[in-house]
Amino acid sequence: MPRRRCCEGALAALLLLAVPAQAATVPGKTSSVPNTLLKGRGMAIEGDLLSVNGTPVRLMGVDAPDVGQMCKNRYGHELDCFTIARDVLKTLIENEEVECTVADQDRNGQKQGECRVRGVDLGGAMVARGWAFTYRSLTGAYQKTEAYAMSKRMGLWAGQVEKPWQWRSRRLREQAR
Repeated sequence: MPRRRCCEGALAALLLLAVPAQAATVPGKTSSVPNTLLKGRGMAIEGDLLSVNGTPVRLMGVDAPDVGQMCKNRYGHELDCFTIARDVLKTLIENEEVECTVADQDRNGQKQGECRVRGVDLGGAMVARGWAFTYRSLTGAYQKTEAYAMSKRMGLWAGQVEKPWQWRSRRLREQAR
């Protein structure tokens, strides 16, 4: 028995050494270390981009309509999908503290992470309401949520919309002509 206790102590010591650097991170400040925690006042910039105390964070694993992207509702009327998606995110974070775990930075240095309000994952909430799409090539985390929103024809699924990555690709092709 004493030998087992000794090994458990060594294992606990190794686990303590492996604690991520986020534990020492000051809320509201960022670093280049993955899993940096940001807490504070949030503001919606796009349907998949918010700022926490002025630091922009893209919601990881989701993609919402871009500036200028239009869609059609179930009656064929054109809507400004970008503005609606941004306003839905704004409603989710309004007057609440936002907590983001920055997990990565893209090639442009933009922070990406999972953000929550009162424990609710904002990326998942946007997908569940049908105002953001899951990036299936990056994560499978929201696939069931997206399937539900699609089956209930919620948000963008109620009418016609081009997925944002397809819309961006098409616009680039058109501009190249």
